[in-house]
Amino acid sequence: MKNKRTLSILLFLTVAVFTLSGCNFFGVKPAGAASSAPANSQVEESTQATDSSVSSGAPSSVSSPASSTAPVEPPTESQNGPVLPVETDDKAFNSKFAANPIDKAYIKDEANAISNVDMVNVSNQYSDIWQKEITHAYAELEKHMATDSSTKPQQLKAEQKQWLSGKSAALKKISSAAQAAGGSMAQVNEAGGIMDFYRSRAAQIYKELYSYDKDYSYEYKTK
Repeated sequence: MKNKRTLSILLFLTVAVFTLSGCNFFGVKPAGAASSAPANSQVEESTQATDSSVSSGAPSSVSSPASSTAPVEPPTESQNGPVLPVETDDKAFNSKFAANPIDKAYIKDEANAISNVDMVNVSNQYSDIWQKEITHAYAELEKHMATDSSTKPQQLKAEQKQWLSGKSAALKKISSAAQAAGGSMAQVNEAGGIMDFYRSRAAQIYKELYSYDKDYSYEYKTK
């Protein structure tokens, strides 16, 4: 009995020593010991985290390229209309002249012209209108030049005189160019060229008038 008791005490002491030394003798992890998860377990956790990010709509590290298509502004009527754009060094005047009522009326009448004869008649009609605008604009310009002590009035008067003296030759040149081109549109091109000739001169005078009077008005009145 004494020997068995001694053996029991020795066995108890042995177990106690192993327990106090932190040895996992029975496969039980002691408190405070570091965790050591298997490698395949870490891979599974990483995969689950990625899947969770995608399903929850979290932003990805790769962003899709932005669209390179910019909204295109539609062209204005003056850009597509059958009238030549007037371009000067004064953008404010360009905008004002582009909105003149004569071009708007011409575009409307030209759209309703069916035959070549109709188109020629429309151009001839507006050639007359622009000639009246030249007379009107220059008369208004003279009023302002009368009180201008600079050299500008003298220059403008010389330009008007030169234009008048060269008008016949310029009109003849337009007619000759249209006839030389020939075709069924020869008369239409000639009439249109003459209208543009008068319109261009009217724009030049109105541009000078604009430098004196920003609120000038046209002779033409809408119907």
